[in-house]
Amino acid sequence: MQTFVPFDDLARGMAALDTKRLGKQRVETLQVMRALTIPDYGWRHHPAVAMWRGHRAALMVYQDLTVDEWLRRGFADTTRASTLATLDEIPEDTAEYRSGTVRMPPWFGREDVHRSHRSNLLRKDLEYYWAQGFDDPDDLPYVWPKAEAD
Repeated sequence: MQTFVPFDDLARGMAALDTKRLGKQRVETLQVMRALTIPDYGWRHHPAVAMWRGHRAALMVYQDLTVDEWLRRGFADTTRASTLATLDEIPEDTAEYRSGTVRMPPWFGREDVHRSHRSNLLRKDLEYYWAQGFDDPDDLPYVWPKAEAD
Protein backbone atom coordinates (compact mmCIF):
# COMPACT_ATOMS: atom_id res chain seq x y z
CA MET A 1 0.00 0.00 0.00
CA GLN A 2 1.28 3.47 -0.84
CA THR A 3 0.15 6.98 -1.63
CA PHE A 4 2.82 8.34 -3.93
CA VAL A 5 3.75 11.97 -3.37
CA PRO A 6 6.71 12.59 -5.68
CA PHE A 7 6.38 16.40 -5.54
CA ASP A 8 5.00 19.06 -3.24
CA ASP A 9 2.49 19.82 -6.00
CA LEU A 10 -0.10 17.04 -5.88
CA ALA A 11 -1.52 17.68 -9.36
CA ARG A 12 1.99 17.55 -10.85
CA GLY A 13 2.62 14.31 -8.97
CA MET A 14 -0.54 12.66 -10.27
CA ALA A 15 0.20 13.79 -13.83
CA ALA A 16 3.66 12.19 -13.57
CA LEU A 17 2.40 8.76 -12.46
CA ASP A 18 2.21 5.94 -14.96
CA THR A 19 -1.34 4.78 -15.66
CA LYS A 20 -0.99 1.49 -13.75
CA ARG A 21 0.11 3.24 -10.56
CA LEU A 22 -2.36 6.10 -10.99
CA GLY A 23 -5.22 3.61 -11.14
CA LYS A 24 -3.99 1.83 -8.02
CA GLN A 25 -3.69 5.14 -6.16
CA ARG A 26 -7.44 5.65 -6.31
CA VAL A 27 -8.11 2.31 -4.62
CA GLU A 28 -5.27 2.61 -2.11
CA THR A 29 -6.39 6.12 -1.14
CA LEU A 30 -9.87 4.76 -0.43
CA GLN A 31 -8.30 2.02 1.72
CA VAL A 32 -6.20 4.56 3.62
CA MET A 33 -9.27 6.75 4.21
CA ARG A 34 -11.18 3.75 5.55
CA ALA A 35 -8.26 2.76 7.77
CA LEU A 36 -8.22 6.29 9.22
CA THR A 37 -11.96 6.34 9.78
CA ILE A 38 -13.40 2.90 10.49
CA PRO A 39 -12.46 1.30 13.82
CA ASP A 40 -10.77 -2.09 13.43
CA TYR A 41 -10.36 -1.66 9.66
CA GLY A 42 -7.25 -3.39 8.36
CA TRP A 43 -4.08 -1.43 7.60
CA ARG A 44 -4.57 0.99 10.54
CA HIS A 45 -0.91 0.66 11.52
CA HIS A 46 0.60 0.70 8.02
CA PRO A 47 3.08 3.57 7.49
CA ALA A 48 1.07 4.79 4.48
CA VAL A 49 -1.88 5.26 6.84
CA ALA A 50 0.18 6.83 9.63
CA MET A 51 1.49 9.51 7.28
CA TRP A 52 -2.06 10.82 6.71
CA ARG A 53 -3.37 10.43 10.28
CA GLY A 54 -5.09 13.62 11.39
CA HIS A 55 -5.28 14.86 7.79
CA ARG A 56 -8.28 13.14 6.22
CA ALA A 57 -9.31 16.32 4.41
CA ALA A 58 -5.87 16.53 2.78
CA LEU A 59 -6.16 12.87 1.79
CA MET A 60 -9.49 13.69 0.13
CA VAL A 61 -7.78 16.46 -1.85
CA TYR A 62 -5.17 13.87 -2.87
CA GLN A 63 -7.99 11.57 -4.01
CA ASP A 64 -9.69 14.37 -5.96
CA LEU A 65 -6.50 15.13 -7.87
CA THR A 66 -5.84 11.44 -8.47
CA VAL A 67 -9.33 10.90 -9.86
CA ASP A 68 -9.18 14.12 -11.89
CA GLU A 69 -6.04 12.85 -13.64
CA TRP A 70 -7.59 9.39 -14.08
CA LEU A 71 -10.65 10.90 -15.76
CA ARG A 72 -8.44 13.19 -17.88
CA ARG A 73 -6.80 10.03 -19.25
CA GLY A 74 -10.20 8.76 -20.36
CA PHE A 75 -11.04 6.25 -17.63
CA ALA A 76 -14.15 5.96 -15.46
CA ASP A 77 -14.05 6.16 -11.67
CA THR A 78 -16.08 4.78 -8.79
CA THR A 79 -13.70 5.55 -5.91
CA ARG A 80 -14.17 9.29 -5.37
CA ALA A 81 -17.75 8.95 -4.12
CA SER A 82 -16.80 6.09 -1.78
CA THR A 83 -13.83 8.01 -0.41
CA LEU A 84 -15.97 11.09 0.18
CA ALA A 85 -18.68 8.99 1.87
CA THR A 86 -16.03 7.66 4.24
CA LEU A 87 -14.71 11.17 4.92
CA ASP A 88 -18.30 12.25 5.67
CA GLU A 89 -18.30 9.96 8.72
CA ILE A 90 -16.13 12.58 10.47
CA PRO A 91 -18.09 15.86 10.14
CA GLU A 92 -15.24 18.16 11.17
CA ASP A 93 -12.99 16.68 8.47
CA THR A 94 -15.73 17.08 5.88
CA ALA A 95 -16.15 20.71 6.97
CA GLU A 96 -12.41 21.32 6.55
CA TYR A 97 -12.45 19.70 3.11
CA ARG A 98 -15.47 21.68 1.95
CA SER A 99 -14.03 24.94 3.32
CA GLY A 100 -11.31 24.86 0.68
CA THR A 101 -8.69 25.58 3.35
CA VAL A 102 -7.14 22.19 4.01
CA ARG A 103 -4.18 21.62 6.33
CA MET A 104 -1.55 19.46 4.69
CA PRO A 105 0.38 16.96 6.83
CA PRO A 106 3.57 18.36 8.40
CA TRP A 107 5.75 16.16 6.16
CA PHE A 108 4.26 17.64 2.99
CA GLY A 109 6.97 19.65 1.24
CA ARG A 110 9.84 17.74 2.83
CA GLU A 111 12.20 16.96 -0.02
CA ASP A 112 13.43 13.73 1.63
CA VAL A 113 9.89 12.34 1.49
CA HIS A 114 9.23 13.40 -2.10
CA ARG A 115 12.67 12.23 -3.24
CA SER A 116 12.16 8.79 -1.67
CA HIS A 117 8.88 8.45 -3.56
CA ARG A 118 10.53 9.42 -6.85
CA SER A 119 13.31 6.91 -6.18
CA ASN A 120 10.84 4.11 -5.54
CA LEU A 121 8.85 5.00 -8.64
CA LEU A 122 12.09 4.82 -10.66
CA ARG A 123 12.59 1.29 -9.33
CA LYS A 124 9.12 0.33 -10.51
CA ASP A 125 9.50 1.65 -14.08
CA LEU A 126 12.90 3.19 -14.75
CA GLU A 127 12.40 4.18 -18.39
CA TYR A 128 8.98 5.74 -17.83
CA TYR A 129 10.08 7.84 -14.86
CA TRP A 130 13.35 8.90 -16.49
CA ALA A 131 11.19 10.22 -19.32
CA GLN A 132 9.21 12.15 -16.69
CA GLY A 133 12.42 13.88 -15.63
CA PHE A 134 13.06 11.91 -12.44
CA ASP A 135 16.83 12.01 -11.93
CA ASP A 136 17.06 10.75 -8.36
CA PRO A 137 19.00 7.63 -7.36
CA ASP A 138 16.82 4.54 -7.76
CA ASP A 139 17.96 2.88 -4.54
CA LEU A 140 16.62 5.13 -1.77
CA PRO A 141 14.38 3.56 0.87
CA TYR A 142 10.95 5.00 1.51
CA VAL A 143 10.83 7.79 4.05
CA TRP A 144 7.77 7.02 6.16
CA PRO A 145 6.87 10.21 8.01
CA LYS A 146 4.19 10.33 10.64
CA ALA A 147 1.51 12.96 10.85
CA GLU A 148 -0.16 13.71 14.16
CA ALA A 149 -2.34 11.36 16.17
CA ASP A 150 -6.10 11.27 15.70
